[in-house]
Amino acid sequence: MSGTTGTTPKRRTTRRLAAWLTFAVVGVAMGAVWASGFASIGGANGTNAASPPLTASDPGAHTSDLAGTATPGDPFTVNWVGRWGDTAATRFFTVDLDAKSASNDYNLAFLLTNDISNSGWTTLQLELENADVGTGGTCDATVFDGTNDPKLMVFDSRDAGVYWNNLPGGTTYCVGIAAAANPASDSTGTFLRRDSDTTGPSAYPAFTMTVDRS
Repeated sequence: MSGTTGTTPKRRTTRRLAAWLTFAVVGVAMGAVWASGFASIGGANGTNAASPPLTASDPGAHTSDLAGTATPGDPFTVNWVGRWGDTAATRFFTVDLDAKSASNDYNLAFLLTNDISNSGWTTLQLELENADVGTGGTCDATVFDGTNDPKLMVFDSRDAGVYWNNLPGGTTYCVGIAAAANPASDSTGTFLRRDSDTTGPSAYPAFTMTVDRS
């Protein structure tokens, strides 16, 4: 009995050791499999050349969508009797927005572009009008009667101007002045006065018309 009892633990220990050795061998084998598939590589300079310059292409001509919508009419002319002036109804500009969508709004600006100070004017102010003559409407001096959205332009600085904002497209606008008989002395409208009884002003105002989207 004592010989049998002494042999059994040794056999169990031997079997356990064999099992662990087998597991270790399998683990090492598996580790070798999972560790495969790696690769590495180095690098080196290739050719070396200067960067070529960029050559700019010629710019394309850009045409404004509103080019040609404003066209000039007749010049500002004053007749004199002594120091008081008079002027006929005059169309200065036509702004043709017939081809533009009525859902778009536009701004018009009537601006002084020259300096008339010290040119023989005592007082100069104009009552400008902007008449909506409709799609395909005729724009001429006969439309100006003092009721077409008038705005007073006072020539007290080189930045003199009048403005009409948020006007719908799809129509034609006519900008000018109504007739003012001598003496043109309306303090709230057209007022024309020179500083000489016999000599007219040496310079008359020059105007420009601008059109832009609101």
